Amino acid sequence: MTQAIIFDMDGVIIDSEPLWKKAIIQIMNNYGYDFDIEMCNRTKGMRVDEVTLFWKEELKAPFDSDIVAKEIVAEVIRLISEEGEEMEGLEDLLKRAKSNNLRIALASSSSLNIIETVLTKLNIKSYFEVVQSAEKEEYGKPHPAVFITAANNLGISPTNCLVIEDSLNGVIAGKAAKMKVVAIPENGEPQLNKFLIADQVINSLKELTF
Repeated sequence: MTQAIIFDMDGVIIDSEPLWKKAIIQIMNNYGYDFDIEMCNRTKGMRVDEVTLFWKEELKAPFDSDIVAKEIVAEVIRLISEEGEEMEGLEDLLKRAKSNNLRIALASSSSLNIIETVLTKLNIKSYFEVVQSAEKEEYGKPHPAVFITAANNLGISPTNCLVIEDSLNGVIAGKAAKMKVVAIPENGEPQLNKFLIADQVINSLKELTF
């Protein structure tokens, strides 16, 4: 029985995946690396510090991955503040969840300062009983820790939680946490078969029923 909904943030609550990609491409270009969307998709759903460490090792790059991560975060915050828009159907879903007495949490790979920027930008902070960032966990997604911590903070068994995710790493994390997972793949993603491990795949929050 579903007692709580745990939302991912980027690509689920706010249409920020394009902004993340824009920021990563810009910052990596600043360091002399020709980045593109396909490269960004390889690390989608990971914490930004894990993304920059991945590319430091992949490219055998001399840059400080922690510094690059901070630069990307700063650019993402700027872009969200200027361009961020909520995902279609979000406000209605939050209201429906409340009216059905479902507990609501957020569990994101993004840092707390980005999460705060989003919640303030969209004016939805009051809906979330628990807000959990994977930056406080030893491992980010696809490790299930951030979802398990969110469930624990809600005081609800993971098996009674429904996760909404847009990335494969997030879906894997939700399933590993023994939660029901609904996937909303980003528009235009060609490899939709990878989301078959989710309990349900939908096109928008408007389609979610509970």
